[in-house]
Amino acid sequence: MIRETGFKKAEDFYVALGSGKVPVGQIVNKVLNRLKTEEVAQEEAVPLKAPKAGRAIAGGDLGIRVKGVEDVLVRLAKCCTPVPGDEIVGYISMGKGITIHRADCSNVKALRRNPERFTPVGWDGGATHSFLVQIAVDSWDRPRLLEDVARTFAEHGANIVEYGGHVEDQLAKNWYTVEVGDVKALRGLLTALRNVDAVFDAYRVTPS
Repeated sequence: MIRETGFKKAEDFYVALGSGKVPVGQIVNKVLNRLKTEEVAQEEAVPLKAPKAGRAIAGGDLGIRVKGVEDVLVRLAKCCTPVPGDEIVGYISMGKGITIHRADCSNVKALRRNPERFTPVGWDGGATHSFLVQIAVDSWDRPRLLEDVARTFAEHGANIVEYGGHVEDQLAKNWYTVEVGDVKALRGLLTALRNVDAVFDAYRVTPS
């Protein structure tokens, strides 16, 4: 914040703030907005297969490698739900380990204000957990549609943990939160869903 207001030294900034040369209200609003943005990006993280949201687990269990560090605690960002094969970035959350975001996550842009808190991460293929991903399925409504879609998920080993949707003008728009192993498995699942009778599109829900 000091750099953004054009000061090189903290002392000069505080003197200007105290003398009224820098509007206090403006600085307060900027700080609050930044804290709110970081809180959303950091706290919307959850380890999969864990009973409590926000709990960090060892990076090795998720198949995530943190350069130069071993046995570090990591959390997967719920805002973008990365899975093995996605390009990812690691953000150091104070006292909470490292939060893993997809590189294209909309929250990453806001977090880039603090580049020193990013650390190199990557997938190492040693995951012992499955990963949550949200899939949308658009189709014409017909009898037994949900049964056929659910069977397709089951045939590909994708466990459905949450479901929602609605029908309007005979157009069914449904979404599913499912567990998958990696991007390759996800692509195979999406292809199979698109081949279900009356389904005209199935796609992963992304931050954009």
